[in-house]
Amino acid sequence: MISATELKDELVRRRLMQSSDDVPAGTHDRPWFISIVLGASGWLAGVFVLIFVALLFKPDSTGAITLAGLVLLAAAFGLYAVDRDSQFFDQFALALSIAGQFALVWAAYDATHSEAATAALTCALQILLLLVMPNFFARMLAAFFACCAWALAIRFGWWGSSSYSATEQALGPALIGWFVVWLPIIGIVHALINNESGWMRGAAQRLARAALIGLLVSLSLATWISEPLGSLTFWEDQHRTNWMALWPLLGAIGALLAVVYAFRLRSRALIGIASIGALLHVGQFYYLLGLSLLIKSCIMLGVGVLALLAATWLQRHESQQRAAT
Repeated sequence: MISATELKDELVRRRLMQSSDDVPAGTHDRPWFISIVLGASGWLAGVFVLIFVALLFKPDSTGAITLAGLVLLAAAFGLYAVDRDSQFFDQFALALSIAGQFALVWAAYDATHSEAATAALTCALQILLLLVMPNFFARMLAAFFACCAWALAIRFGWWGSSSYSATEQALGPALIGWFVVWLPIIGIVHALINNESGWMRGAAQRLARAALIGLLVSLSLATWISEPLGSLTFWEDQHRTNWMALWPLLGAIGALLAVVYAFRLRSRALIGIASIGALLHVGQFYYLLGLSLLIKSCIMLGVGVLALLAATWLQRHESQQRAAT
C-alpha cells in the first residue's frame, strides 16, 4: 500500500494535479473569477494613483514622468516581495504597478511622438516586468500586455496610426502583418505546451506558467488589436463583400487554437475565455461578410459542425490519454 504523499507525488509526476509549489502564493483559496475582479479593481486604482501623482507633483518633463513611473514600479516590486500572501498588499502593489506603467508609456510617447516606437518600448517594458516581477498575476498581465504592445508596434510601424480601407491592395500586406504578429506567439505557446514536463520540474515553472496563461489570453482576445482599424467599423457597410471578413476568421482560428491548448492544460477558465473570444470573432465575421442571410446561416452551420467534430476529437484524445496512463 502506498502512502498519501507517494500518491500525490505520482499524480504530480503524471501532471494530473498541480503541486503546492506550482500554485502562486496568495492564490490557493482564490477562485479565478475573484482574481479577475481584483485585477480590474487594481487597474482602476492604478489610473487614480497616476492621476493623484500627476496632480500632486505636476511632472512637466519626460525625465520627471519617467522618474515617477520608475518610483511607482519600484514601490510595487517592494510590496510584492515583502508580503505575497496579502490580498490588500497585492492589489495595492498592482495599482502602483499599473500607474507606473502608464507613466512610462506616457514618457515614451512624450519622448518619441511615435505610436510605433511607443508600442515597441511598451513591449520591451512588459517583457522586463515579466522577468523581474515576483508576483504571478503581475507576470501574467505583463505577458498579455506584451502581446498587445507587440501587435500595435507591428501595425503602427507598417501602416501608421491612420485607418485604411478594405481594398484588395491592402489585403496582402495586412494578412502578412497578421501572421508576423501571431505566428511567433503561437509558436511560443506550442513550445511551452509540448515541453511542459520539462519546465514544470525546474525553477522556470513560475515564469513559464504565467507567460503561458498570458499568451493564451492574448491569443483569445488580443487578436482584435492586430486587425486593421477599418474592420472594427463592421456595422457601417453590410451590403457588399468586404475583404475584412478574413480578419475575424483569422482571429477565430487563433481563439480556437487557444481552446485546444487550454484543453491540454485542463483549464476550464482558459477554455471559457478562448471560447468567448472565438464567438466574438464569429459574430463579427457574420456582419462583415456581405452575403445573403441564407448563405450566412449555412456558413454558421458549417462552423458549428466543425466545432462539434473538434470537440469529439478532443474527447477521444482525452480518453486515449487516460487509458494510456
